[in-house]
Amino acid sequence: MAPLHSSSLLAAPVVDLDGTFFVQAGIFFALMLILTPLLFKPWLETRARRAEAIEGAVRKAADLRVRADEMAAKYDARLAAAREQGLELRATARNAEEASQAKSLAKARAAATEEGDRARAELVRQAEKARAELGGRVEDLAQSIVARLLGRASA
Repeated sequence: MAPLHSSSLLAAPVVDLDGTFFVQAGIFFALMLILTPLLFKPWLETRARRAEAIEGAVRKAADLRVRADEMAAKYDARLAAAREQGLELRATARNAEEASQAKSLAKARAAATEEGDRARAELVRQAEKARAELGGRVEDLAQSIVARLLGRASA
């Protein structure tokens, strides 16, 4: 076999334009005419429907995300309002309890003051009674004490 020279490769035609070219072109166009409605159009329509479905799903997902964010914001607002209302109720209950305790404490103080006043009055009355009883006996007691002291001292 003879070695190939670069000059012989350049001289060889890549595509022969002979009668088979027109047959091949005819087969190509015939296949295009047959396959376009049978294969290419349904395939392109399916791709378009799929792209529409994907875009629709993406839009729906975006809408759902917006709705979910709105619902979350409403939920957070309602939760904050409920917390605030709870705090207000707690403060109201605490204030009512403090007022009740202050009222009870004031009643207890008043009762204690009244009891203390009664006890002081009773002590003053008993002291006066004891002074009155002892007032008459002071003389007798003083003589009795002197007699005992003198009786012991002389003994």
